[in-house]
Amino acid sequence: MSIQDFNYLNGVEKTEVLSIMGVFLGERNDGCFRITLYQVDNFYVEIYYHTTRYFYICVRSFEDAGELSPYLEDIDISEVYSVLS
Repeated sequence: MSIQDFNYLNGVEKTEVLSIMGVFLGERNDGCFRITLYQVDNFYVEIYYHTTRYFYICVRSFEDAGELSPYLEDIDISEVYSVLS
């Protein structure tokens, strides 16, 4: 599936694609949102959930790996450094 095809889907169809084809990569919190990250083929999808109302607000797709930095900041790689040194 291409990102263009995904973006043409409605909200229900997007969540169905994520449940079938999406690979969960991580999650993060940002203010009143819990944001979950998935990979579908060669693009990424974030779902923004409201933390107190328990429903999703929006679905955002992107291809630029540079947008993964908020997730990468939370990964502890100290053990990798200890093995390499």
